[in-house]
Amino acid sequence: MRNAIHKLAMKMGNNPRAALVKMIQGGLVFVFGVLILMVADRVLLESLQQEILALFGLILAGLGVIWTFVGYLSMSVLRIYHMIKKKD
Repeated sequence: MRNAIHKLAMKMGNNPRAALVKMIQGGLVFVFGVLILMVADRVLLESLQQEILALFGLILAGLGVIWTFVGYLSMSVLRIYHMIKKKD
């Protein structure tokens, strides 16, 4: 298990361009989820459809935050880890 995590960290920390793309994609997914939440709140009348759309927007925004966090970790923490382990 530890070896698999180490390989994943080395792979993710080796490509800062892909990490930046993940951060941008996650941010866009988050913004899209928030826009869906705003549409559900402001445009639709109170109904089950409004609640379902709001739940979908909330899930999408949460996935965007997680994806952005993965990109951030790949850019910063895993990159530092990669540089330290590469010298060993």
